[in-house]
Amino acid sequence: MKPDYAVAHSNLGVTLKELGRLNEAEASYTQAIAFKPDFADAHSNLGMTLIAKGKTESALKHFERNLQLKRGINPVDPNHKSFITISNAKLDHDIEQFEYLAASGYDIKKFQELAKLYKKVKSEINHTLDTDIVPLSDKHQLLLGDTYNRPVHILEAPALDKSAIGDSLDVTKITEDYFEHEFGLTYIDDFLSPTALVSLREFLLRSTIWFDLSHDGGYMGAYLSEGLASPLVLQIAEDLREKFPKIFKHHQLTQLWAYKYDSRACKKDNSFKGINVHADFAAINVNFWITPNTANLDPSSGGLVVYNTEAPLEWDFKMYNTNEQKIREEIRKSDQKKTIVPHNENRAVIFNSNLFHETDNIEFKEGYENRRINVTILFGRREL
Repeated sequence: MKPDYAVAHSNLGVTLKELGRLNEAEASYTQAIAFKPDFADAHSNLGMTLIAKGKTESALKHFERNLQLKRGINPVDPNHKSFITISNAKLDHDIEQFEYLAASGYDIKKFQELAKLYKKVKSEINHTLDTDIVPLSDKHQLLLGDTYNRPVHILEAPALDKSAIGDSLDVTKITEDYFEHEFGLTYIDDFLSPTALVSLREFLLRSTIWFDLSHDGGYMGAYLSEGLASPLVLQIAEDLREKFPKIFKHHQLTQLWAYKYDSRACKKDNSFKGINVHADFAAINVNFWITPNTANLDPSSGGLVVYNTEAPLEWDFKMYNTNEQKIREEIRKSDQKKTIVPHNENRAVIFNSNLFHETDNIEFKEGYENRRINVTILFGRREL
């Protein structure tokens, strides 16, 4: 009836990818883009399909196209909520990042002026709580122009000649530890090679890709299809699968994101916090930290709490990902047994993604470079 309907072709691509029919999914997304070249989500979804097919270079091009369509000079949706809402938490983060970039020698005058501008806007906006997300007035939208939640500066993070995963890991023992846990869990130190760790840390500190301010706890999010994708990031995911084949089996990369937290979370009488208890939509979850240990004021915490409780298979995504009351009730049925993994620089936790988990207490020094940063990589799909 309407053979040139791009949305239908894209939706078909989603279904075909879920069924594992990757060649057909790629063809559907390609068709959708042919009919609608500025179809950002089709570019993003095609990128994920190409990763599953091992076509990393092509995937990166479509992620970049998605980024430019959504956040470039002429975004397809200039009234997207991330352009017209703001919080004190977001303003503080951006001001700190601009000042850090200027101090690091990047376009000094430009970033100094941006920091000054954002401080002015902050002084004119009333917030009850620092994490409250409020509308940006027309005046402030005009002042911030095309700098707010845009890729003003993205550092290159090329792939490495050698594996990005540390070469000192005892693969056999780590694999055995994972399967000895009742549901599947282990954690490892010296996760990334020293070169990969330094490169990734610089990329995440210096790239203005922290567009997501929608979380209650005031932490910022960066996502694969909107600036986070880089040759190094995708190499880490693939090298991980190759390093531990018995754990990851046939599971492909499903999603990848990074979160950056506010150090004020440790103080009383504020609304900053980590991620609430939830489960994810994947088979295996890898969560690792890159902030130096010198930033962590409490070495016994600051990491992850993983409960020995799986999300019931009959629960839908919204239930097991956001309904804290129901999740807590389910955890109580399991006597609240849990594994607490303290924060450690370059430590990774690998676990069954169907297990409920949450951020442990955060007590980090203030200052931009001391913000807690975790990277999450999801593989495969939740078994139903």
